[in-house]
Amino acid sequence: MNFDQLKEQWNKEDSDVQIPDTIQQLKESKHPIEKIQKNMKKEFPMQILAIILMAFFPLQFKFPSSQYIIYYVSYTVMVVISSYYLFGFYKFYKQTELYTGNTKNSLWKIYHELRLNMERYQSFGFLLLPHLLITIGLVIYNTMKEQGKSLPELSASHQQGLIIAVLIGTLGFITSIVLWTKYIYGGSANQLENILNEMDE
Repeated sequence: MNFDQLKEQWNKEDSDVQIPDTIQQLKESKHPIEKIQKNMKKEFPMQILAIILMAFFPLQFKFPSSQYIIYYVSYTVMVVISSYYLFGFYKFYKQTELYTGNTKNSLWKIYHELRLNMERYQSFGFLLLPHLLITIGLVIYNTMKEQGKSLPELSASHQQGLIIAVLIGTLGFITSIVLWTKYIYGGSANQLENILNEMDE
């Protein structure tokens, strides 16, 4: 006899026995986990597609062939890092599929794995930054070369402006990764944490 049938039988018998709230809370926890799965299903193919498309950046931005080695060494490192991350991403997704909501311990495990996955997600984004900077650097270098300019020829104020722009861009990129992680998974993590705290109380 499952939980719903048992509850129905107790209600028919006008029993004074109360169904424990913790069981209901475990059932409610399925909702944030389903939301996590839905987000992961959307993100996984998009991330793979983005990595594949990045392989064509040298052609898209018309890099000279002499710069291919610079770009593709950086790209190879990024692919290796991405493969490690995506494998962990996939393993976590499979764990959420196995969750049945029957025990508090399994809910705690999913919660801690989600928090770990969020940290991994952010780290993955931060590790993409060097490749992004190399790509932007090559684009700027080639643009200046087409205009007949070089970095040493830039005035001190222009060089300082370029450094400040890189710093602001880097901080903006890091901030956006943190905010995006909270937007995608933070709400579900907080929901699970609230359910677990209520059960403890």
